[in-house]
Amino acid sequence: MTGVVFPPNPACARAMRDAGIDAMAALDHAVAAAIEGLAPEQAREIKLAFGRTMSAVMDMMINPAVKAFPELRPDESTWISVAKSRAAERSGR
Repeated sequence: MTGVVFPPNPACARAMRDAGIDAMAALDHAVAAAIEGLAPEQAREIKLAFGRTMSAVMDMMINPAVKAFPELRPDESTWISVAKSRAAERSGR
């Protein structure tokens, strides 16, 4: 895979992983609003765009971080915790 950058240390890897999780959560949250009121074919195309973007986030951010530092592999509770805390940071809470 071209363009993949593997983080050089655990802090960098954690930042990449957490940013990726945050981006995935934001995209997942936004897709419903993006397709609201669209015709089925339009909604399908928009969902595909979101899916491709989410795949790129996994391939370019989360997976390289976890491959370089397997101890950072997020389980479900880590994923949820990171998503919630990053959203709270952005909202000023």
